[in-house]
Amino acid sequence: MIPSARVSLLRRCAAAALSAGLLIAGSAAQSADTYWQPGTTPGAWSTAGNWSSGVPDSTTNALTTSSGADIALGSGAQAKSFFVEGPSGGQSQLSSGTLTLSDQLWINVATGTTEATTIPLRLSDSGSSPVSVIANNVTLGAAPGSQGGVILDSLPGGSVSLNAIDTITVGYDGSGNYVYTSPLSGTAAGSASITATTIAASVLSSSGVDNYNSIGTYNTGHTVTATNLNLGLAGSQGGADNYGGTWNIGNTALGALASSTDNSLVITAGGTFTNSGAFTVGVSGSGNRVFVGYTDENFPSIATSGTLQLTGSNDLVISSGSTATDNRVVVSDGSTLSTTGNIIAGLDGTSGILEISGSSTVTSGGVRLGVNAGSGGNGLIVAESTLTTNGTVRVGDKGSDNIVYLVQGGTIALTGAGKNFYVGYDKSATGNIVAVLNGELSVKATGADVVVSANVTGTTGDSSLNILAVAYGGVVDANRTLVGNGGEIWGDFGMIQGDTFVGAGGVIRPGAYSPLGSLFFDGNIDLTGGGTLAIDLDVGGASDFIDVSGNLLLGGSTLDLTLAVQEAGVAYVIAHYGTLTGQFSTINGLSDATWLVDYNYLGLHEIAIISLVPEIDPGSFGSAFALLMASLGLVERRARRRLQLAGPWCS
Repeated sequence: MIPSARVSLLRRCAAAALSAGLLIAGSAAQSADTYWQPGTTPGAWSTAGNWSSGVPDSTTNALTTSSGADIALGSGAQAKSFFVEGPSGGQSQLSSGTLTLSDQLWINVATGTTEATTIPLRLSDSGSSPVSVIANNVTLGAAPGSQGGVILDSLPGGSVSLNAIDTITVGYDGSGNYVYTSPLSGTAAGSASITATTIAASVLSSSGVDNYNSIGTYNTGHTVTATNLNLGLAGSQGGADNYGGTWNIGNTALGALASSTDNSLVITAGGTFTNSGAFTVGVSGSGNRVFVGYTDENFPSIATSGTLQLTGSNDLVISSGSTATDNRVVVSDGSTLSTTGNIIAGLDGTSGILEISGSSTVTSGGVRLGVNAGSGGNGLIVAESTLTTNGTVRVGDKGSDNIVYLVQGGTIALTGAGKNFYVGYDKSATGNIVAVLNGELSVKATGADVVVSANVTGTTGDSSLNILAVAYGGVVDANRTLVGNGGEIWGDFGMIQGDTFVGAGGVIRPGAYSPLGSLFFDGNIDLTGGGTLAIDLDVGGASDFIDVSGNLLLGGSTLDLTLAVQEAGVAYVIAHYGTLTGQFSTINGLSDATWLVDYNYLGLHEIAIISLVPEIDPGSFGSAFALLMASLGLVERRARRRLQLAGPWCS
């Protein structure tokens, strides 16, 4: 389904570009023209004396001059196309009525003009006289470096609309083109609406280079409705801003071609964006952004949250094509993102990132990072927020070096029965990481497990170094955590709740996040499938450490020791357990036969690495007393360490 959706999206993009090209070619054929004769007060469209060659009809092109126009439309204004020439320091304005164009609205201002000095066309209702423009197409900024702009200005009680039966093109080959509603956020306004089959910004590869080509709503009650929203077909800096508005879109695509970069969509100030079809951030382009929630320093008093809703069965895809990289969706400021499909970061692309922060909420039907081989460096970051998914999660589907960060109290909850959370799914998936750092990963639905390089798919090779890291107070709360060949559990001062099974080629490595680390397991650990416990030892009896509240099963397992310093007579306590079954089958790292593993050290349900101590001369009271005091010191240090490491889980 995913590849075919992408092909369909590219076809739509190509069709839109071709359509815009035909519009440009067709504009040269002007069979009849009539120019507006500018005056100082509004003139009626229907007055023949206001036009150079009479009132235009559906076969006549209507044009303004650089002096601008102030036109009251009335009920039956029409033309084939309306060509607006941007005035120097002024504007053209339409009010009080409806203009119907059988071809298009065309605005192509000379190079060098800016929005600050030129507003090509304003549709204005001061509160009692609705204004509407209906055209087959709207084209702004057709020529290289050219500009066009439309402002829908609706004061309280007013109503303004711009309707394209086919396409609104904002920057075909130009830069700094715009369509937006007014007044801006924080000011009372009337209704304003923009509708089209397709809205396309930055069409050719040279468009948008100098400035954004954008479309926006900037107040509550303002709407945009379109079947397709394409921000950056081949060009760059195609933008869409939804400040407090209501947008209903079929398909959304940012960065359609590899040349299309730095396009953006912003949803903030309480705005809602509903998408019923495909939603792709970086189809083939790079550096594209979607902000759900945004703090605008120009509007410090307005709300900063937004809502993005994907209502269809399509996936939300970030970095889709193989050339797509550094694309991102950011959900912040208490915002909401919801989709019934998967959230995909990296279909074939790289460095696709979903970032969730600031007490925001995201829900999905599944999550996949690095779907196809070659898709790597994709990420998911959750901070002070919650991601809830009722479908399978695959961090490294077939791709490698993908990562999930749970930080600052961030939470991921997988709620789908029988749906697993995978770290490394296919045998080709290597170097994938889920880092639970002062956050929580919850996988508690019936039949759902956390799976690290276990039961992987594929037919060749083995996955390697797929890591579940739990540190700095992080918690993994799972029915079971399964670790297979190439999978590792890393950590320091982290907890895994539920049973943990480590098979052949799987490793528990508590010291990976610090020189010496600790991991707590509220459940059983079963290493009998050939799992390995990797421990670092240091001076003064310091060592990595695991604390197991339940049964620690060791038969058939391996202990790998790394000795920074060996001190004879010093005990290195490496584990505490509730109960113990079996012993390590293989022990690596003991330097000589004077060192051994004590599985019930001092009767405290602890495993320690100790050295054999020579017998004491009965006549040497001083030596015996010194040995006794050293032993008592070790017991005291061990008890103190247990209390310190237990942290918030110590009742």
